[in-house]
Amino acid sequence: MKYTKSSVITLASVLAGSLAQASTDYGPAVYRPPSGCTKANSSGNGHSFAVCHDMEGYFASTISYLNRCDVSVSINYMVNGKQDTSTDYAAGSIDQQIRESLYAWHARCWNSYMWGTEHEGFASNPAWFTDAMYNATGPLQRHLMDVAGKAKDRNHVIGHDQKRISAWVTWVHANYAFDPSCNSHTDPGAMWDWTKLMNIINPPAGTSVIVDNGNAGFSASTGWATSTGSTDKYGADYRYHSTAALSDQAVWTGSPSGTHTAYAYYPQGSNRSTTAPFTVVHGGVSSAVSVNQQINGGTWVSLGSYGFNAGEDIKLSFWTGTGFVVIADAVKWQ
Repeated sequence: MKYTKSSVITLASVLAGSLAQASTDYGPAVYRPPSGCTKANSSGNGHSFAVCHDMEGYFASTISYLNRCDVSVSINYMVNGKQDTSTDYAAGSIDQQIRESLYAWHARCWNSYMWGTEHEGFASNPAWFTDAMYNATGPLQRHLMDVAGKAKDRNHVIGHDQKRISAWVTWVHANYAFDPSCNSHTDPGAMWDWTKLMNIINPPAGTSVIVDNGNAGFSASTGWATSTGSTDKYGADYRYHSTAALSDQAVWTGSPSGTHTAYAYYPQGSNRSTTAPFTVVHGGVSSAVSVNQQINGGTWVSLGSYGFNAGEDIKLSFWTGTGFVVIADAVKWQ
């Protein structure tokens, strides 16, 4: 699928408002299904594989093309590689076209066994295979393997060109009923960095990075008060603010690069917000996470697993239902 970059500039603004909603399958994705037609099968042989494609084209153009009802191709997810202009989607943006429970039309005889993800760019040019793309698609492929209950390895996370690996062809013949050589495609190609992707899917063991509200990586305005009153706090104290319709965020900075789970730590209380609005910045994009701070205090509460660039933020706003307080104490990436 080949498109001019000018089509991306035009479509980015048009598609932003077309049937887009948050994905209920995978939090960082935007769900944007085709309208007026069905482009997937409801039954198959169980999802056991995740296929990585490249678009041979651009992100916004491919969303538009695949959502056309006269095109007999579909995909579960799409990932953007670069933000080429201010009107383009952010690098690392994830779009979902087909629900994970369904079988998209992307890999011929493999369809009834496999999810598919299209990645912006070209097999002949790695310029769109950016860190933001790998840091976005790595956690997505990990999530798909977790849903499938399959090993996170190169037998199950594969390319559209996987038939070139003779050991995989032999392994499929021994374990599955489909033809591993029924595809003629060669994407994502030799310039796709499988080592980088698999290291994000299966990150090396490492130490946690913790930023407390008293550390150099934390910042908040003087409007955030300081307290030592709760015994289930992290460290010496914590910051708090009454909920109100104002923009004034507490910010923790310091994510390590790679795939990690983000956590928040706070002292609970009956006056806390049940919808404390955290924002996790990962791979240049942001995911909103609502936390009930009336429960689970004094423990590390997961905000989700993501692919991070080094030095990204976790933010907390107090712009939510009035009559409560939100607590800014500590976060960690692990």
